Amino acid sequence: MNKFIHSNINFLLKRFGLILQKSEDEWERDAFAKLYESRITQVPPSRIHPAEGVVFSKDRALQLHALLSSYLEKVVSPVPLHILYYTSTPSHQKAYEEVITIFLNKFLFIKQSSNNSFRDNLITLLDSVLAENVFFLVDDVLFINNFDVRDFAKFNTDKIVPSLRMGLNLKKCYPVQKEQPLPELISCAGSDEDKIFWKWNQGIYDWSYPLSVDGHFFSTQEIAAMTKLILFSAPNTYEDQLQKFRRFFLIRMGVGYKKSKIVNIPCNKVQKENENICGNTHQNYLLEQWLKGYQMDYRSLYGFSNISAHQEIPFEFIKRY
Repeated sequence: MNKFIHSNINFLLKRFGLILQKSEDEWERDAFAKLYESRITQVPPSRIHPAEGVVFSKDRALQLHALLSSYLEKVVSPVPLHILYYTSTPSHQKAYEEVITIFLNKFLFIKQSSNNSFRDNLITLLDSVLAENVFFLVDDVLFINNFDVRDFAKFNTDKIVPSLRMGLNLKKCYPVQKEQPLPELISCAGSDEDKIFWKWNQGIYDWSYPLSVDGHFFSTQEIAAMTKLILFSAPNTYEDQLQKFRRFFLIRMGVGYKKSKIVNIPCNKVQKENENICGNTHQNYLLEQWLKGYQMDYRSLYGFSNISAHQEIPFEFIKRY
């Protein structure tokens, strides 16, 4: 670790508005030092793409197909997506192979080496990202409004966390099943009329949750450094463990659009790591529909005005083209 960083850690903490108590774990102090080091280490960014995306997927071929289709149709100037996926049965693997064929040469699909390799595979993936910024998506997300990736490229992710899911339309926080008020919005000179700004430390629920893997943008160097500092086994525990760094992100601003660009449709759950609520459409039922030649009628949800970042929205099936 850089000696300058260690010798000036208290100064650096105060500079970023963070004061650690003597009783606090030494891990947090070392973590901050490594994060700061990642921010001052100069790595030439990719000149090809303003960002790259990482998608987490497990046993949800039909939902993943809808996400990737909506991404290609609603995202202007799309950037590379890396799909890190896992399948638990041969039938689910067969469905994924069909999805891979449909999007041949459009996206990079990376199958987990094993059920226990998620962390190692994600670290390797993040180390391969050339763009300065990276964003995350999960396979039950859908793009419902047009979005230009270059819109977020102008923001410094050391100071701002851009979000595709936040918008003035959000009135409820689905995970806690409570109403959520809008935060006090900040006026930023020179910003586009369709953008909104707020401080993460002045919001509640979703408006105070900067470290989400549902459509949030981060510095690639910073998120890679954070990922190597924590232990996790799947996307849910990854997001949970990222909250160890929450205090470093609450002091940043958030930026989004007046209307959400994406919505998460939690119609099922494919893991047992937490007690998150969800709908009752089992992933094996969706697998059956896919293997019969059906897909989600995702286009019927374009322009949908969701009231929560996660919302159980009914959807229909149509025959695949």
